Amino acid sequence: MNNKVQVNYEYMNRERGLTRLWLAWPDREKVTNFHATRSPSQRSTIIDQELAYFELEAGESVQLSYTSQRYSSDKSPLSYDARSFYLMSSVLSPVNDEIRKLAQEITTGSETESEKAKRLFEYLVEQFQYVYPPKSRGSSAFLIEKKGDCGEYSFLYAALCRALQIPCRTIVGTWAVGKMQAHVWNEVYIEETGWIPVDCSMAYIQKKKKWQFLFSDVKTLPWRKYFGSTEGQRIVFSFDAEIPLKPEYTGFDEKEEASHTKPASFFKIEKSPFYWGYQSLKGAAPYLQPAYVKFDNKNLLEEGAKIDNRSYLGEWTVKESGLRGFTFLLKRICFAVIIIGVILGLLVDNDYLTIINNLALVLVSGSFLIRGERPLLFGPFTVVFLLGFLSAVSG
Repeated sequence: MNNKVQVNYEYMNRERGLTRLWLAWPDREKVTNFHATRSPSQRSTIIDQELAYFELEAGESVQLSYTSQRYSSDKSPLSYDARSFYLMSSVLSPVNDEIRKLAQEITTGSETESEKAKRLFEYLVEQFQYVYPPKSRGSSAFLIEKKGDCGEYSFLYAALCRALQIPCRTIVGTWAVGKMQAHVWNEVYIEETGWIPVDCSMAYIQKKKKWQFLFSDVKTLPWRKYFGSTEGQRIVFSFDAEIPLKPEYTGFDEKEEASHTKPASFFKIEKSPFYWGYQSLKGAAPYLQPAYVKFDNKNLLEEGAKIDNRSYLGEWTVKESGLRGFTFLLKRICFAVIIIGVILGLLVDNDYLTIINNLALVLVSGSFLIRGERPLLFGPFTVVFLLGFLSAVSG
């Protein structure tokens, strides 16, 4: 199957005044057919991530489109600066005495870095629960609540690995299919191997909530395989959370802006309100998926004014190509045919309608099978639906 996907991204300033935009910039050596509707005012590089900076007046936008390979981990050696960066303590992934003690307790008896990293993976899968949205973001809150989404699993896993001096980074990206299908996972650096993927949240779902991805367009794996491999249906926006922003981010100051209304809190970080679009984490974005913004304080003047949800991250779509793109579209068409057929079947009794419905079921189930999505389930379903179709035709 074709391993390439088409990525389209747009950020439009739908708010009052000037919006400052920091955007994770695609690696031009890894993408093709790249096009941007405007050039950034400034570009900067932080370790593995290039940032583009834009200033957009109300109504202005920037659009990106490019062809990308689906995600695979990097096996290249780790530089000294990169190692230091991916061992750092941060707000979301703090390396403190509590984290160090827990990491050592979990990995007692493990000798190699790979064994330790795997023990940490298994611990998070067993001891924590996937819940979206979380009450508060950050490792410390996750340790208390024991509940969180893919971000919280990733932030805590990074903190635990770093506490053992194992370089680890949070990968911020999206599933490589559909619109706005955000996802976050990890990569851990093993000296003899290089970067390997680790996805604790997907491992938890496949171990305890398999139904959640039952009809998804994403292929799933047995839970243990999410340590060291992925299904390959994802792309990366940015490498690690809390990437320092350049130019400097000037945050919301309640004292200086006392005449303004308080901004809406997008979520909490370590149980304290965080004002997305008005505040940074010590000069860094919490994460780039793929953007972070600074709204104009004009938006605080109107009591009860709300920010358009699209203004927080922008909008993106990822389209598969080749056979994968064809089967994705086929599933959508056949699902629509089945729904219409069921409705019409309640109104009229027609043999041709029965044949069409049965054929649509075969094509839907067969598409899941061709894409490698739950083959143990959709393999038998395809056979059953095919027999039903042949029976309808012969009848």
